[in-house]
Amino acid sequence: MVDSVSFGIPALDKAIMDGIPKGYTVLCIGMPGAGVELFAKRFASAGAKNENVTYFSTSERDDDVLNTMKDFGWSTDMKIVNIGTMYYEKVLARHLDVSKYRHEGLSMMDIRQFKSRKSEEPEEFTTNFLTTLTYEVSKLSPPFRIVLDSLNFFLEYYPHDEVLSALRTIKAHTQHNEGVALVTLVKGVLDSRTESGIEEIVDAIIELERQRDGYEFKRNLLIRKVRNHPEKTGILAYTIDDKGISAKGV
Repeated sequence: MVDSVSFGIPALDKAIMDGIPKGYTVLCIGMPGAGVELFAKRFASAGAKNENVTYFSTSERDDDVLNTMKDFGWSTDMKIVNIGTMYYEKVLARHLDVSKYRHEGLSMMDIRQFKSRKSEEPEEFTTNFLTTLTYEVSKLSPPFRIVLDSLNFFLEYYPHDEVLSALRTIKAHTQHNEGVALVTLVKGVLDSRTESGIEEIVDAIIELERQRDGYEFKRNLLIRKVRNHPEKTGILAYTIDDKGISAKGV
């Protein structure tokens, strides 16, 4: 009997192994507008009562994450590590300062001196947020649930082989400690080699597919991979309404 925990979507739990097996790392992939971010929040909330949940955000403020969950009546008992906010404060804000100073008439020499002074500070442009991610994951003790929304941030700023190595580290820690992890990815923006590398590492792949059907959208949840259980692959119809995400067989 496989020891599993819930995705937060009963029909998806039933379709796989009464949920996601402990130790699994899952990839949720989809085009913009398919609901990948909402799926990540539902997954995080589903473990809030019984697991130590850490939600890594790269594109939303903490309040945006929590308020969305509250809107749907989902539990928000979790830790948020906001990589996006860290990146803004330690990198983007300083680039904006340089742009402002250039607009105000500083010479390039003045700007270089400004950047030189900043480089002497401990939290400078050299902060490695990929290392921050793996360090935070390494501190987690079971039972835990990880959500990384999304992997695209790291693939944009770091060499792809380093990101894949970090993903393997996350998977190994999750597997060894029988936690669960969900990683999101926007479909269609990566080269096929990188995307295939990611899909090979993870244990399961859920794809959210949205297609226009007349004046409405038809939504399908594709179970594309369940490691060692190809018979579990299949398609569910899913909907998004004021209660969140629900699914059923097609």
